[in-house]
Amino acid sequence: MVHANGSLIKGRAHWAQEKPVSEPAWPAPPVGDRTLPNALDMEVAILGAGIHGAALARELKLRGVACALVDKGEVGGGTSQWSSQLLHGGIRYMLTGDLRQMREGLLERATWARIAPRRCRWEAFWMPHRFWAEGLAHRFGIGLYDHWGAERPGWPDSLVLGHVPSEAFQADPRSPGSPFRGATAYADLMTWDRELTKDLAASAEAVLLDFHEPEGFEDAGGALKALRLRDRRDGTLRRLSARQWVFALGPWTDGALTHWFGETRQRLRLSSGIHLWFDAVPGCERPWAIRRPKGRILFVIPRDGLLQVGTTEREVEDGWVPIVSTEREELFEALEHHLPAVPWRRMPIRSEELGVRPLVTSSGATAHLSREAVLERHERFANLTLVLGGKLTTARALMDQLATDLTGQTTPASKTEPLRLWDGHSAQIR
Repeated sequence: MVHANGSLIKGRAHWAQEKPVSEPAWPAPPVGDRTLPNALDMEVAILGAGIHGAALARELKLRGVACALVDKGEVGGGTSQWSSQLLHGGIRYMLTGDLRQMREGLLERATWARIAPRRCRWEAFWMPHRFWAEGLAHRFGIGLYDHWGAERPGWPDSLVLGHVPSEAFQADPRSPGSPFRGATAYADLMTWDRELTKDLAASAEAVLLDFHEPEGFEDAGGALKALRLRDRRDGTLRRLSARQWVFALGPWTDGALTHWFGETRQRLRLSSGIHLWFDAVPGCERPWAIRRPKGRILFVIPRDGLLQVGTTEREVEDGWVPIVSTEREELFEALEHHLPAVPWRRMPIRSEELGVRPLVTSSGATAHLSREAVLERHERFANLTLVLGGKLTTARALMDQLATDLTGQTTPASKTEPLRLWDGHSAQIR
């Protein structure tokens, strides 16, 4: 519990419940010595080295503010490696009418293409249609999507948007026997999410305390003062003090606040989506985005020599959950219904992953909840900000806003300064 006299807040410091025994919840730390002091004093301490935490660390570096980036595991080792790996405007928002969120995503998509060109690749996605009227609606809606997203730095001239010629569509091995009669091509940006997160952390030049287990906080006068950490590499205890604290823990936020501070309020609802990876299917050159009920999209994307398919939608309790057999079966049934010419069940699954989206608490089905993020100032600790919800595409913009709030400084370099590539070094001491 928290004590106003500044004593240590004791308790378990899990950021998630345990995975099944056969699959540890957090990766084992690497072997090796660390060159880090046992006491650190920073202006800002960030807990959570996912896409939001790493992006905030970069924003603070651009403003000349010293910060520490803390994680129980490695940079980008949680939810930020299990996203759809797309930096997109959100074609589903066109379908659901959330145009403001879509246009924000399109602007951010262009920013990522400028600052991370080595981690991004433009693609022409095909959205197939079943009948003439649906095809006309797609061409109109997708035309607006591409018009509003016309800023596409580095767009290759070889990619063609709009109506897909009939002969090209029929030549795709996914077309025979399907309910689709044609397709419209639209632009979106593919990425490698884990590498992108690591590049943000490298660009931040923050004190990186990865593989550090939080063991307790000190507070004084309604503010967090310091955090005691145990280095999972060698057991060394460290004390981190800071003037401002940010928790960017993604789906583990509620669990962490319960374990550390005894809070019971649920701020998030968690929605899972699965991806299965198959061997590449010859002739499948363009990624497909298939409309499904409830505003969902079924992606079938050739990338990295494999074929990625996903995703379903299931509400879950925490950030570490297994793929259940019914979820996998639902995805197979959707694939067989929409793309029967591909022998999905006879193809070996090379890899599978389940990503958990943290959605801000609301009523109704998670499929209809907004993917917008909220920055919440903690009611008990005046110097603690919680990052709730959010998505890969708009993480930079949200952390630009938060860094401005914390420091009172803006910087145009956030949208133009190229990211430094991660070189594997973990700590930068200034």
